Amino acid sequence: MKVLILFYSTWGHMHKMAQAAAEGASRVEGAQVDIKRIPETLSEEVLAKMGATEAQKAFSHIPVAEVKDLKEYDAILFGVPTR
Repeated sequence: MKVLILFYSTWGHMHKMAQAAAEGASRVEGAQVDIKRIPETLSEEVLAKMGATEAQKAFSHIPVAEVKDLKEYDAILFGVPTR
């Protein structure tokens, strides 16, 4: 079973939750778990004004998902903040 953990995070909180979800899903025998990010909607300028640029560096190595990726998975777990 292929599982995608798909998250959006400004400050890194949802990234940590995505990591925890991936850890748990990986414990299921036969599960292949991937983590991908939802594309950023805020400009670099806005992120800098918010002070979020440094926080986002912690998960910048995680690939950004594309719509075409979604059909490759049997299950998708979404991690999104309240905004």
